[in-house]
Amino acid sequence: MKLVITTNPGIEDLLEEELREVFGHDILSIDYAKAKGRLVVELKDEVEYLIEKIYSLTMAHRAGVFLAQSTIDKSVKGLDEVYNIIASTNIYEYITPSTSFAIRAERIGEGHEYTSLDVARRAGDAVINLVKEKYGSRPKVNLDYPEVIVHVDVVDNNLLVYLALTGDISMHRRGYRVYDHPAALKPTLASAMIRLSKAREGEIIMDSMCGGGTIPIEAALMFETSFQICMDINPIHIRGAKMNAIAANVHTRIKFIVGDAAKVHEYVNIRVNRVISNPPYGIRISNPNAIRRLYKEFILNVPKILEDQATVTLITTEHKVIDKALNEEGLPFKKIHERIVSHGNLWPKIIILELEKP
Repeated sequence: MKLVITTNPGIEDLLEEELREVFGHDILSIDYAKAKGRLVVELKDEVEYLIEKIYSLTMAHRAGVFLAQSTIDKSVKGLDEVYNIIASTNIYEYITPSTSFAIRAERIGEGHEYTSLDVARRAGDAVINLVKEKYGSRPKVNLDYPEVIVHVDVVDNNLLVYLALTGDISMHRRGYRVYDHPAALKPTLASAMIRLSKAREGEIIMDSMCGGGTIPIEAALMFETSFQICMDINPIHIRGAKMNAIAANVHTRIKFIVGDAAKVHEYVNIRVNRVISNPPYGIRISNPNAIRRLYKEFILNVPKILEDQATVTLITTEHKVIDKALNEEGLPFKKIHERIVSHGNLWPKIIILELEKP
């Protein structure tokens, strides 16, 4: 059995770690599918509680049954290749004349002479003609409520075709988000940041710019004995974070504080093991200079609340500001990790700073 598991580009290796933890010896191999954010996982034929295990993954967006993988041309010739590749699959075992289906196509990259809609139309033609050839009549197309969803992803010149196992809604859309922060972090990225921070059970984890509370909530769901602090300068966001935490049933293990991250030491009187935050990006607001001052003051003051060998994990496009602050102030941090990830239409860095022993 082969599955396709998708995730946020930039955290594929972390999803692989999680897959190996969840599926263990049921995994035969994992390939990165030559397409950003997509892994092909080969499992033993019979996996107990397959769907339950898939839904337990904190860094996965979608999961599906693998059908085909190939390279295709970026010219219009690529559309014929899409047709031929799908026509050579066994998709007729899943879609019959009595089964409704829909194509969900995604085309990512530059230089293509066709759109996602073009891919969807050609893929749909291939499914219809293949089923008609096999059974003598066409399958039903239902774009709104299909019984079977066929994903056709074209990433640069890589084609991946798979049948949805987890429906039409990405698993990163957590049910607890009753309040939606205007610059919310994807929970899958929050989970990745928590994992990268090396947070453990029983630790105190703080998000000093928590917005809607995604990071503290994900940490509370991940660890049973940790305690989270959720701080934001905007009382509206703190109210929203509380609403989300109540919806996730983790509000009793989160402390909510209205406070300024630039003066974080004035609001927190306990030692924190992990600070994990998604601070505002200068390019997303009207005053980038104010954001840079916030970063500098935050980096200067956050060591005052940290336990020995604590880490600070940030996701930001303003990574040069962090580097400059570290060099200028001579702070007791060393950078132990950085990576570029996709966040909406931006490519920020996740940066991890470790507090060095005096």
